[in-house]
Amino acid sequence: MNLFSNIRNLLVALLAASALTACNNSFIFEDEGDCDPKYRVKLRYDWNMKYADAFAAEVDHVTVNVIDADGRIVYTHQESGEALKANNYEIVLDGALKPGKYRLHAWCGSGAEPGNTSFMVHPAETLEDLCCTLLPDPDAARGRAEITGADGQHIQRPLGNLYHGLTEDLSFPEEEGVHSYTIPLVKNTNSVKVMLQHLSDVPLDGEDFEFIITSRNARMAHDNSIIDSDAVTYHAWDVRTYSGTIAPDPDNGLQGGTHDAVVAEYTIGRLMANEDVRLEAYRKKPDGERGDLAFSVDMVRLALMLKSANISQMDNQEFLDRQDEYNFIFFLDSNYRWTRMELNILSWKLVQQNTDI
Repeated sequence: MNLFSNIRNLLVALLAASALTACNNSFIFEDEGDCDPKYRVKLRYDWNMKYADAFAAEVDHVTVNVIDADGRIVYTHQESGEALKANNYEIVLDGALKPGKYRLHAWCGSGAEPGNTSFMVHPAETLEDLCCTLLPDPDAARGRAEITGADGQHIQRPLGNLYHGLTEDLSFPEEEGVHSYTIPLVKNTNSVKVMLQHLSDVPLDGEDFEFIITSRNARMAHDNSIIDSDAVTYHAWDVRTYSGTIAPDPDNGLQGGTHDAVVAEYTIGRLMANEDVRLEAYRKKPDGERGDLAFSVDMVRLALMLKSANISQMDNQEFLDRQDEYNFIFFLDSNYRWTRMELNILSWKLVQQNTDI
């Protein structure tokens, strides 16, 4: 082996050793890149009945807080727009954090957008102070600074979706490489539809009824528990009257005629398994004031009756958090009192006679 070969081999060995120790010695070759650890955060919403990640399809805005071991918020990331729709969307925290132990907290959906009209994330310096509040209807608000939010108020508008996420302590190491973390999300908003039909096919008009849902879910704490507050009264934000004609079928004994249905739609906040959430409808008097009660039911109790046998091991709160759409059908008698009810969730149906619920 000649001298030039020995020198070449020595240079190769020296370069290899330098590459292995470059990061430890804070020495970076021009072509080597940054050796600092890289931290990436993804958000996932599969806490639903289909167990499928719907984050890209449903979430428009994110507010992610990084909390240190002392419970202090050390970094906040807010983002909205088309970037969230990408399948590979992630939050890049490169250079924003030192290695250590952190918890990740998120409010997503319309609860993260500063200009939204549904929920407000309150400014905070610690994890314990992080909370989110349902905002009053715009015509009832005096600006966005009301700490009490919609406590004790009436809500009659569709709400933007709200999602919550909180992790346990996570280790952010100092080793070189890409370190990925995921924040699982829970959906806090629910769609409720109520249909009224008359057993005797008496004509119905949605203007003759008042539909309300009463719940104490206007304020959510950092851990997504409900902060006790005055009850919020949700009014149906859309009430429509539908009419349809059915042709008679003598062979099957089916009588034809016109059938009316009144459909009311709400958006409400998080449902809790230990709360009596009242779903009610009243007939209106000729002057428009509230009249006789048509029905009053414990909505949570009814919903929990539809836990199918194949998910019997799922606890009640998980069921309510995964399910976000409820459809009720009430059949009224000649006195406009409900005599029978159907509750539909996905492909399940519960038929309930008029009892004290």
